[in-house]
Amino acid sequence: MIQQGVKFLWLVALATLCTSFTKRSQLILPVYFPEYKSVDYSKNVIHNAENLDRFYAALDNYIDQGQNKVVITHIGDSHIQADFLTHTTRKLFQKTFGNGGRGFVFPFRLIRSNSPLNLGISYNGQWSGCRSISYRDECNFGICGATATTFDSTAFLRINPNIDGDMNYEFDKIKLFSYHTPLSFDVTMLNHDSINMDFDYQPINESVSEIFFKDMQDSLWMAFDKREEQGYFQFFGMSLENDNPGLIYNAVGLNGAYAKSYLRNNFFNEQLAVLNSDLVVISLGTNDAYMTERLFCKTCFRSSYEALIQKVKSSNPNASVLFVTPGDFYIKRRYHNANIDLVVEAIYELAATHKAAIWDFNKLMGGNYAIKKWQSDGLARADLIHYSEEGYVLQGKMLYQSIMDGYEKRFD
Repeated sequence: MIQQGVKFLWLVALATLCTSFTKRSQLILPVYFPEYKSVDYSKNVIHNAENLDRFYAALDNYIDQGQNKVVITHIGDSHIQADFLTHTTRKLFQKTFGNGGRGFVFPFRLIRSNSPLNLGISYNGQWSGCRSISYRDECNFGICGATATTFDSTAFLRINPNIDGDMNYEFDKIKLFSYHTPLSFDVTMLNHDSINMDFDYQPINESVSEIFFKDMQDSLWMAFDKREEQGYFQFFGMSLENDNPGLIYNAVGLNGAYAKSYLRNNFFNEQLAVLNSDLVVISLGTNDAYMTERLFCKTCFRSSYEALIQKVKSSNPNASVLFVTPGDFYIKRRYHNANIDLVVEAIYELAATHKAAIWDFNKLMGGNYAIKKWQSDGLARADLIHYSEEGYVLQGKMLYQSIMDGYEKRFD
């Protein structure tokens, strides 16, 4: 009888395991890749994937419970600001694990820069901009290193996250990143008829407030109320969210950003903390290496990158961390950049020290001089730094596939 009981329990456990494995395997979306001679798809793997166990456990919990949020925050430079790569990865993850909201956005048009094409932006009034990449700009900086300031109380900002009809990014909650002091304008929200809406405003700290709406919103119209002593509004972006279980993929990028520039973002820690990420992806190194070999300092890069890692870990101590190596590129379209090898070397060293995983995009794209091959395949632009839309979409698909391959291999 005891042996039969043990056998029964073993069969139940095996059936549960098989059901769990099948449930997870069925979730993973098939991704189809065009054939490019310049791309070595066999290199599309996550190195040290065991260091993503906390993130993978969050996915397990979502599958088993179906009630929580899973949050990825992807930090980087111009490759991330444009949101081609990250929007592709975002959609694949959300079609797999559910749509938890659009996540972090910054209206770069306010500071005369390129906003993601999937984000509708319109505004009125006078706005000025600061970027943490410029040491001439003395501002408060939020999580992405971009700041928009207005002294015009009649200014407004409209954001529509539903330009891409493939996803529904309606929201009923906003994490508003702005400098909240007695001297800053009060925020108000308008509906499509320019009438003030009811909402609940809850300050969290000096640079983060939460706004709750009674009903789902398909777009945002933010304006200001001015009391006598108030004189400005300083804005660092926002996260558009809903109450549905699912995944949020935050794209936090800034043109020209490098590891050291993120260290200037004085509100970085408290804003990253409220995003409550399960996985933080860091895609930096291109701008750090954009100089002659004589001027590049590997030790300096490593020191700045490590300081950024410490900021990430202090803000989200329970998050997994994934490093992405920078792709091959040329300087001024003429000179191949040999500093990239040292950047990649430093990233591997830091991954070993801090128990991070690595997606080695540099190796995947072909290593030194590969950017020329990518250009000939229509995957890179003529500047030999950035990628075509097709190239970014391909990267987004490969990033999703590599992370999910690592997830699935846990059940082999």
